[in-house]
Amino acid sequence: MTGRPVPAATGAEGNLFLKALIFPALLVALWAGLDGLGWTNDRLFASPADVIVTLAEDTASGALPGAALASLARALGGWAIGATAGLIFGVALGTLGLLRAVFDPTVVGLRQIALFAWIPLLSAWLGNGESMKITLIALGAFFPMALAAQAACQTIPQGWREVGLVLDLTRAEQLRTIVLPAALPGILAGVELSLNVAWLGTFGAEYLIGTGYINGAGDGIGAYLSAAREYLRMDRVLLGVLVLGLIGVSLDRLIVHLSRKVAPWQRP
Repeated sequence: MTGRPVPAATGAEGNLFLKALIFPALLVALWAGLDGLGWTNDRLFASPADVIVTLAEDTASGALPGAALASLARALGGWAIGATAGLIFGVALGTLGLLRAVFDPTVVGLRQIALFAWIPLLSAWLGNGESMKITLIALGAFFPMALAAQAACQTIPQGWREVGLVLDLTRAEQLRTIVLPAALPGILAGVELSLNVAWLGTFGAEYLIGTGYINGAGDGIGAYLSAAREYLRMDRVLLGVLVLGLIGVSLDRLIVHLSRKVAPWQRP
């Protein structure tokens, strides 16, 4: 061989990325066109030029990067706590029948409660500080991770479990060599979903119980958006929404990329 072959997936991923940009580009073009024709209300919908100017100003002042980094750190911290707890609990439910019989109905019932419905109770217990926000985010990440891990462990073929019995493996050895590798695709799906919920929970926690956004010192993108709404800064509202979406998509793509590395057979 005279050279190193380029994986076919690289070109395919590039094409998919370009195709994914088509619809957002059309939306921006439509936005700019309607604004150019004067068909938009400046008090309710800022122009693309205004958003670009605000992006430059808030980036130069550090307000926007600071808010974005605060939200990202808060989201990843809460997600790490909730997803880790959910993984351990979900694997336990999926592998221990007695534990599943005791806790499964309760977990399913609690899962039906909307994430933001926990805010009044958590506020009463923890106040409106950082610990409350992290707890809310962790709670949002816990349930999808736990349910995904449980389902992944429960759907392992019985024949695989019988192999462990034939080899006289201990419960810990079966978990390490059979259960977790077999359940890995489902667990990775739970990782992706739990991170998405954690990011949504981050915005909700900051927007609904943020400490405010004063003189460029923000408490995350949610507080940035809340302050923009209060002062009718639609340029900042639109900018904050765009930043939320971009970070959310980036986190999702990162998890998908890592999933392909860890379990290449899971995704095309």
